[in-house]
Amino acid sequence: MRLLETSKFQKLRKKLKDEEERDALKDTILQVLANPEAGKKLKGEFRDLRALRFAVRGQARRLIYKHEKDAVVLFSFGPRQGIYK
Repeated sequence: MRLLETSKFQKLRKKLKDEEERDALKDTILQVLANPEAGKKLKGEFRDLRALRFAVRGQARRLIYKHEKDAVVLFSFGPRQGIYK
């Protein structure tokens, strides 16, 4: 299965300085690759996307992605506030 990133996702990923947060994101991405249906389907204008929750030091985060035929497209990640913009 292919893993694709949007430009927004790449910018956010490159800004990560915290090793623990990077590891948590990596583990979550591997979880999505193993089971693309793991995330919760979103509603409304985001109905094609899924959100998978994870935590870093007790702080809730979400990974927003889309599962296509043979690929997973990563859109965004971070706390719930402002993630869908």
